[in-house]
Amino acid sequence: MDGRLQERWDAIIFDFDGVLCDSNDLKGETFATLYAHEGPEVQDAIRAYHRDNGGMPRREKLARFERDVLGRALDEDRLDRMVAGFAAAVEEAVIACAEIPGATDFLATHAGRPALFIISATPHEEMLRIAERRGMTDRFVSVHGSPPSKAETAAMLIARHGLRPGRVAFVGDAVQDYAAATALNLHFVGVRDADGRHPFPDGTLTIADLRELPAALATL
Repeated sequence: MDGRLQERWDAIIFDFDGVLCDSNDLKGETFATLYAHEGPEVQDAIRAYHRDNGGMPRREKLARFERDVLGRALDEDRLDRMVAGFAAAVEEAVIACAEIPGATDFLATHAGRPALFIISATPHEEMLRIAERRGMTDRFVSVHGSPPSKAETAAMLIARHGLRPGRVAFVGDAVQDYAAATALNLHFVGVRDADGRHPFPDGTLTIADLRELPAALATL
């Protein structure tokens, strides 16, 4: 399989949370703690908003939740405090949490064959620290957080490395991942959640975890 992957693909781009690291629920619970004083209904609402808006930077997610779900005028100082509180609570937990099954084996087998990248909505410097602490950095050509957007980062990588869009696959679990791949004419493989759900259009190629990724890539 190694040779066939290398022959078929210039690069594979991975989202991080929910794709390489089983951290989506952890982050959902961390968002919920920010609203602990507002009761279970608001906490359930932020959990659902997080689940339905994966791949969105945390500041944007909180700002939209405050405005669109709670109907509040944005208070930038309060938003700053919430983002800082989220970051302080979540980084060490993400470093320690379980991988998505098959991630370590896939990266160990295919690092450099083809080129591998991470593009995450996690703030860039935090994403770099997490990858380093999880011992993943040397598996990837480069690791990227936000800003800029995932589509902007992917476009930059394609230009910088001379990648051919038809030979690049984006592996993600969120609508933002699918949108970035679609905007740049990249192939896409979606990762379903533990309940088998996913937010992608009917007919999208999806997998349960990265143990299924080599076979999925071979079908594209």
